[in-house]
Amino acid sequence: MMLTTQNTAACFMLAVGLIVGFTNQPAAQAAAEPPETPVSYSSEQVDSGEDRYKKDCVECHGDDLRGGMNGGPPLRGLAFEEKYFGELPASVMFGFMSATMPPNAPGRYSENTYADLMAYILKHNGFKEGAPLPSDLDALDYIIMSK
Repeated sequence: MMLTTQNTAACFMLAVGLIVGFTNQPAAQAAAEPPETPVSYSSEQVDSGEDRYKKDCVECHGDDLRGGMNGGPPLRGLAFEEKYFGELPASVMFGFMSATMPPNAPGRYSENTYADLMAYILKHNGFKEGAPLPSDLDALDYIIMSK
């Protein structure tokens, strides 16, 4: 009889452990994933991005980011906002920039330079300064393009 009671108790403890383990698993996974936060940038990034923009981007995208002499698309305004803003992750815009710009040598800048350029563009689209914009594509997946 003692053996049966011990087996029943062991089975009960195993069942409780499995139930607790399975019910706590989503909470553990949620705790492991960083929360999505609105995009922000530092003033240092904007300053650096402005310097690079004026050197390499003005001809195509214009002084005011509304399109330039060489036909580059605007980097502000309704069409631009519809393409990149809302609940999209910041990695979408960063990935596009770093894979396609500048057109004559895509990807030639460092990841930090692309982050600086993106910060400059964000500022001119009404986003708020705050924490520096990461230059890591994976980290940018958890930052959303909302004001």
